[in-house]
Amino acid sequence: MVRNCFLIISAFLISGCVFFAGSPHDNFIGHLNYQIGNNIDEVPYYQIPHREDLINSKKLPNGNIENKYKYRGTCRYFYEINPETRKIVSSRFEGDDKDCSINP
Repeated sequence: MVRNCFLIISAFLISGCVFFAGSPHDNFIGHLNYQIGNNIDEVPYYQIPHREDLINSKKLPNGNIENKYKYRGTCRYFYEINPETRKIVSSRFEGDDKDCSINP
């Protein structure tokens, strides 16, 4: 009986991972949006953005800074940063969905 319960619970957990993981592109967008509200200088090395992938920075008309990063192929992603708090306030990307993807 305990074994059957364990197998049923395991099946539900595994199927949940398979059916709710989303597409690789959705996963990429999730990774981008996860950083909003975080300090750009305190992002762990294993998460995006990667400092070595920075292409350029520019000052926006609202006073914030936009960092542009290279990713894969045609994919470029951007973080808008408040220069006073160093917090990421928004993100966006340009490029093909297949290039802007992270496998779940």
